[in-house]
Amino acid sequence: MITENEVLFEEHQGTGWVILNRPKALNALSLQMVTDIYHQLKEWSTNDDVSLVCIKSQSEKAFCAGGDVRAICETAKMNPSSMIPKEYFATEYKMDLLIHEYPKPVLAFMDGIVMGGGVGLSVGAQFRIITEKTKWAMPEMNIGFFPDVGANYFLNQMPGKIGIYLALTSNVIKGGDILYTNAADYYMESSKLCELENFIKNNVWKKETASERLKQYLEPICLKVDTLLRNLDEKKINQHFKFETVEQIIESLEESASTGDEWAEKTRNTLLSKSPTSLKVTLELMRRGKEKTLKESFEMDVHVALNFLHTPDFFEGVRAVLVDKDHSPKWQPDSLDGVSETYIQEFFTV
Repeated sequence: MITENEVLFEEHQGTGWVILNRPKALNALSLQMVTDIYHQLKEWSTNDDVSLVCIKSQSEKAFCAGGDVRAICETAKMNPSSMIPKEYFATEYKMDLLIHEYPKPVLAFMDGIVMGGGVGLSVGAQFRIITEKTKWAMPEMNIGFFPDVGANYFLNQMPGKIGIYLALTSNVIKGGDILYTNAADYYMESSKLCELENFIKNNVWKKETASERLKQYLEPICLKVDTLLRNLDEKKINQHFKFETVEQIIESLEESASTGDEWAEKTRNTLLSKSPTSLKVTLELMRRGKEKTLKESFEMDVHVALNFLHTPDFFEGVRAVLVDKDHSPKWQPDSLDGVSETYIQEFFTV
């Protein structure tokens, strides 16, 4: 039986195409995928025949729904001393960092679901295009993990406390909110993506002029942030997520909820449904991320990711959300006061 590659590569008139091709898994990134993408991007970075790189999906549903954490979880369960998880995270983060630092323009077609590892694959690109179908999130809190792929760096760049809010709640954002938070640059209707692809394929691209030509094409036809609907309540987010501890954030939300603020009550309930360990480690990660370079952020992510593989919550979260899909995880410990400061700090040790 012939199995098709999970990621395809094409070269066409100065453009290198990375085509994600794992539709049944919504392009969840396997170790093979991140390895292949990293090596291909590395080769194209010094290849004079490639002046522009485009990353797209074969699936209409998703650009990329994240990393293949289920496979990592199963590997770690079967063999706790396996080096595969370390290889996976190190390679994925190397790939993401390479996109941030790429010497040539990278364009990401962020159509459909863009979550977790899909954010990592797109957020560092120079041209990031979303559509009416784009659903953007860092959903790791739902599985007892933490927002990785350099999120402690780029979420801290977002206005006010929005990055902390998105990290702790795993909430999904769309359209105007994605542009406002600088997680993307351009918005166009998904029906026009074919025209963009044809424009790229019908032209010969040179490194010196690629960026300017793309800008000239995109700016007149893409909608600006001010014309798009925004749902994030920045004032409330800043009010409640400015605190140093998760307990203080929840206390602030409870205070507003007691006066009938439905948003505060809903947000409080969202936080209380998450792993207490994940909440506290993530807030500490965001605090530390403010002082880090992008490279240092990824290095910190590797340590924290590998330490999460020794916690019951990661395995329980993957079980509840991705395996049994009962969405009823039993966290250990199950309360914030059960997570000590000493325990939090252990996640950051090498």
